[in-house]
Amino acid sequence: MANEQKGPTPVESAERLLAELKQRAEAAHKNNDAFTFRLMQELIKVTSPIVTRAVNRYHREERTRINQLGQELRGQTRTASPRNSEG
Repeated sequence: MANEQKGPTPVESAERLLAELKQRAEAAHKNNDAFTFRLMQELIKVTSPIVTRAVNRYHREERTRINQLGQELRGQTRTASPRNSEG
């Protein structure tokens, strides 16, 4: 596939960041570190909607790209095999 990427996709990176913040919050809770826990809470509160919007945008763009590929394919099919009117 020509559009293959090496390494994590932007969606995977964003989701990994959010997961890391959540893990740090859980670790702070387990260690009774109230300061770090509150800090992680605030970071998660800010980061979560940003990641959600970014992931949704990525999926919308992918659907648009797939739809465009389908239109191109339909256009190629029409020009390659015109319909026979003798039926």
